[in-house]
Amino acid sequence: MGDPKRPRKKYETPKQPWRTERLLEELKIVGEYGLRNKRELWRAASILRKYRKIARSLFVLTE
Repeated sequence: MGDPKRPRKKYETPKQPWRTERLLEELKIVGEYGLRNKRELWRAASILRKYRKIARSLFVLTE
């Protein structure tokens, strides 16, 4: 059959997990958009980061 694949994380956690300003900002965003937890926020941020990186690389190629 084959070996089962290891599920990979689809988000990155913050490098400084207990910084007060970041915690308050995340809490505000989670409440404003009705997210269930901060993991959903981190996942959305990772997706945006990926698309922003792709867009930058395409912009550089077209010049």
